[in-house]
Amino acid sequence: MLLAVVAALWAAPSAGAVHQSHHGPFLGTTSQHKRIVMRVISHTRLGIRIAWRATCESGSVTRITRFRHVAVDRQGRFFKRNRLGVAVRGKIGFDSLGNPVFPEPFSFANNEAEGRLRAVVALPERGRCSSGIVRWDAHR
Repeated sequence: MLLAVVAALWAAPSAGAVHQSHHGPFLGTTSQHKRIVMRVISHTRLGIRIAWRATCESGSVTRITRFRHVAVDRQGRFFKRNRLGVAVRGKIGFDSLGNPVFPEPFSFANNEAEGRLRAVVALPERGRCSSGIVRWDAHR
């Protein structure tokens, strides 16, 4: 009996570590060949860091935008716009525990991780800048 309890206690932390590692950072690429990094913060929240390029009235810019605490609805959809005019929209899937998850090979679940970003910002040194629609795809 004592041996079973010890074995259960020893196995519990390692099982939790495996579950948490499943939600590690997910990397992707945008249609502009820039990088996107997504992290699962909680059961219904994501953190997103995405690089993008925009053409401006005077030249062009490359920026990195961070979105914190992006809410994910029950269908796996999310949308967030920051105060500068950068917006990200996408869809992801869920695992059997209800946590947001990203694509796995040979899975028939609703697990697509794709979306788009659009930036329309006014920068003092460059004027009005627009990225157009930037598609992205994230994988583990």
